This record gives sequence, C-alpha cells and structure tokens, in this order.
Amino acid sequence: MELEHNLPIKRCAIYTRKSTTHRLEHDVNSLVTQREISSAYITSQQYKGWVELPQHYDDGGHSGSGLERPALAQLMQDIEAGRVDVVVVYKIDRLTRSLLDFVRLIEMFDRQSITLVSISQAFDTSDSMGRMILNVLLTFSQFERELIAERVRDSIRTRKRHGRIHGGLPPFGYIAGTDGIHIDEAEAEIVRFIFAKFLRTRRYTSVMTAVREAGYCSSVKLSRRGVPRGGTPMSPGTVYGILRNPIYVGQIRGHDTTYQGVHKPLISEATWKAAQALSEERKKRSPHAKETHHFLAGLLWDDLGRHMLLDLNWQRGRTYCAYVSSNAAWSQVEYRRAYRCNADHLDRTVLAAVCEFLGDRGKLRATLKSLGLFGDDLDRLANRGKAVGQLLDSTRPAWLPDLFTALVHRIEIADETVSITFRSFELRRLMAWDGKTTFRGRPADWPCSYARYVLDVDVRVITAERWPSLHITPRPHTSNACPDPKLVELIKAARKAQILVDENRELSIEELARKQGCRPAHFARLIRLNYLAPDIATAIIDGTQPAHLDRKTLLDSNVPTSWAVQRKLFGFPAPERAVNPRNLYGRGLWPSRIGKIS
Repeated sequence: MELEHNLPIKRCAIYTRKSTTHRLEHDVNSLVTQREISSAYITSQQYKGWVELPQHYDDGGHSGSGLERPALAQLMQDIEAGRVDVVVVYKIDRLTRSLLDFVRLIEMFDRQSITLVSISQAFDTSDSMGRMILNVLLTFSQFERELIAERVRDSIRTRKRHGRIHGGLPPFGYIAGTDGIHIDEAEAEIVRFIFAKFLRTRRYTSVMTAVREAGYCSSVKLSRRGVPRGGTPMSPGTVYGILRNPIYVGQIRGHDTTYQGVHKPLISEATWKAAQALSEERKKRSPHAKETHHFLAGLLWDDLGRHMLLDLNWQRGRTYCAYVSSNAAWSQVEYRRAYRCNADHLDRTVLAAVCEFLGDRGKLRATLKSLGLFGDDLDRLANRGKAVGQLLDSTRPAWLPDLFTALVHRIEIADETVSITFRSFELRRLMAWDGKTTFRGRPADWPCSYARYVLDVDVRVITAERWPSLHITPRPHTSNACPDPKLVELIKAARKAQILVDENRELSIEELARKQGCRPAHFARLIRLNYLAPDIATAIIDGTQPAHLDRKTLLDSNVPTSWAVQRKLFGFPAPERAVNPRNLYGRGLWPSRIGKIS
C-alpha cells in the first residue's frame, strides 16, 4: 500500500462520439454505454494511479471524418491547459476515422505527454507496438469511410446520368412525386415571370424589386420528418439561383457537365440561352466580379463588434476599394458611424506590422512561449523570425490571402489602433516556411488549440472624410479659463523648434539647439511636444487642461506617440465615440438613411 500512495496521479478523460443523433434522447444510448465501459476500465487501473475526471466529453451527432467537434475541441483545450494526462476511448474510430487527423492528434498528444488508450482494442500509445496496431486499425477505418463515400458519389452520378435529381427538397417550381418531380403551375408562373423580367430589364436588382412588389414567397415544402420549410419572402440569392439553375430548361447539373432530365421544362431553350448570355455579359462588366488582391476580407471587425466587408465602387473607369463596417441595426439607433478604411492602405499597414512583429525577437518569443516552447526549440524558431518576415514582405500577392487566413484569427479596427490576433499554432508552423510555395493553414487543427497572441499597432487607418475625426471642441465665448503662460510658451517653443528643423536641414542637433538657445537634450524634448494630440494642444492654449498638468510634467514625459496614451497620461478625458449627427449637421441636413453604406 505504501507503493500505491507514492504513485503519480494520472487524470483520465473519457471521450465518446456517435455519428448520428438517432436515439440520443434516450436515457441509455451509445454515448452512455461507451462512458460506462471506459469508466470501468479506469477503475480497474487504479493501482497505476488512474483517476477519472468528472468532465464529460461527448460528441453526439458528429462525424469522425474531421476534427471540428465541440467536445473534442474542449478536450484539446483542457490538454493544452495541463488538466489531462490520459485520454480513454471505447474504440479508436470514436476519436477519428482519418489517418491524417490521427497523426495530427498524436503529434499534439506527444507534445503534452498524453497517453491514448483504446478499451476494446486493448492497446495504448505508450509503447511502439501499440502505435503500430493503432496505425493499422486507422488505415482500415479510413479505407471503410472512403469506400462508403465512393459508393454514395457513384449512386448520385448514376441517378443524374439517368436524368433524375438525387435527394433533398424539390426545387422551386416543382413538387415531388413517386416517379420524380412534377411542375407546380402556381410556382412555375413565378419562375417564368422572373426570367421574362430579367430579359426585359437586364438587371438583377430590377427583378428583385418586381418580385418584392408582387409579394412572391418561397414555396412551403415538407422535409422527410414532416417539418415545413419556406414560406418567406424570396431573397436575392433565391432569385439569382433560379436564373442560374438549368433544371428549369429540363437539365440536371452534374459535377462537370449537365445531363438531360426526365422532368418537363418550365421555360424554352431560347429563353434559357438568352438569360445565360445576359448573365455572362453582366459578369464581365461588373466591377464586383473582378478579382482583387486584397487579402484581409473576412478577417476584419471594428472595435464595436461589427464585421467589416470589402466594398467595391466603380467610378469614372476606376475601382475604389474600401473595408466598411456592416450596417447593424443597433448602430443606426445609437448613431454609430460606419468605419471606412482604404483597402490598399490597410493592407500595406497590416503587412508591414506583421513583418515588423516577426523581426521583433522579444514579441515572437512571448508568442511561442504560449505553446509551451522553451530552451533550444524556442531559440531555434525565434532565430527564424527575421528571415520569415523578409520572405513575407517579398512574397507574391496571390499567396497572401491563404497565408493571412491561416496566420491571423481576427483583426479589430479602432480609432487609433489596429489589433491583430495571431493563431500561435500556425505561427509556429510559419517559422518553418521557406517561401517557395504558398503557406496554407490546417483548419482541422484550429479547434484543438486556442493559444492566441494580440499585437496592438498604434496607427489610424479609418478614413476621416465621411465623419469628423479630429477631436477639437470650440471654446465657449463665456469661458473663464486662464491659460498657463508657461505651458503656452512651451507649445510655442516646440513649434519654433520644428520650424528650425524644417528650414535648416544642413545643421546638426547641437547647432539647432544653439539657435534655439537651449541644450540638445532639451531641444529633442521640445520637438516631441509637436506629437501632442490636437485636442490636448488646443486645451493648453485655451487654458482648459487638467489643473495638475504643468511644464515639468509635460517635458519629463518624453511624449508618447499614441494619442490615447497621452490622454491617459496627462489626465484628459477620452473623446466620445457616440456622436449625434444631428448636432453636427443641423436639423434637416442629415440624410434619412443613417448609418447606411453608400
């Protein structure tokens, strides 16, 4: 018994999975069975110091073909946090059916010294024999899954070659029958109306307007379980899909071709060809159909939580690209302006910030430490940072979207900062990138590691033309403020010093200081005072600065370049973000569509 008390405790997590939701509502189901058997096995191993963790990691209704499963993601987070020593599963295919995914999981388990145990197959990964058996079993599991997928794909292709749709609800304009699909005359008239309107107006927006004015709704169809779907006003996507679906001309769309269907067409061949020719013509002329080199779309949010999307405008033969905040309803009610950033400027700024971050050894080491890297491994990867930053700076523009999608989890835009959140797991992989091929992420691994590093960049990227962004308030005529002569003189001396620098570029710092009548160190501090935020400088001139702010405090601060930090340091209030536009533009001058993106 003394030996047992000296054994190290092994915390065991039980993972269970079931591919379907069938019978999961029962008290005794497959997940419960897997857990009870695994729990009994852990109890039998108590002499080794095994202890079952109370947390349940159960994935009901999730396939084993991928790693995007909520319970598995939570398990990987707990492993990363050091809360688990052993992972117990009933069968190895409960964890994954993919050999590639298994290799990734074992790599993460090895990094955290985790033992994997399968109950029914009687092996664990703590020895080489167990690893060999595991690889053999997984190979057959993946082979079985791929055989099932091939049979399903062959069945779908065969049905389509015979002109029949395969599964799912019948398309709009048709109803399902025992021998295929048949025309629904009421919906068929709507389909013909959409095609006729498109050929007459030659514009998708005009068709959508006509559909809305007519009050047309999507059809109500029942699923296999009898759940009704549809009955809502037709969306632009539905209308566009109707205009592009060959089923209405009597054809079935395949993977790389179309097949003649056995159902009756709703429109003539001439109508279909005319509509497709018009669609192709509009696609060539539309600026939105042109591919852009902007790589931040899908990664941007503003600091109010609104998603920022790429907006393309075509004016005078030129495309103008910008990232714009989504038009959230609550932001209209609160008069929150939509942030708008020049896409080219923001792309260059973020790329430069990431390259500078990779070359900063201190920041890079802090990020890699969050993955549990220390010693020689940490130094080896940190040494690669500067070289990888240079590769990124000169990489092909076509490779940047994949690289940033993998490396960056999220970018938030604020008035004076840009926050870039890196996936530390992908950052570690980037350190091995040679720049010869595009860098692609591993999305299947992302739920397994939530290690992040946030890089804050002090820069203003929000376009100021559409909304006042300079926080300067006018001084009231009745103000009794008394400006501090020493502070005002200091601001004037700073501006005089800057003029000396601009007009005497051939002089050294010592000669410029001599002209100013001060020492070089004092002259350098005066120059930095020109970096003061405009609202701070005007408050000093007006005499409305905080009472504790004096000449010595301002000079000794070695003014930081961030305006937000300056306000906090010197005791100035942060500028208000919520601005009532009616107070700025006057009653009746503000456009009715507040917050709408033009």
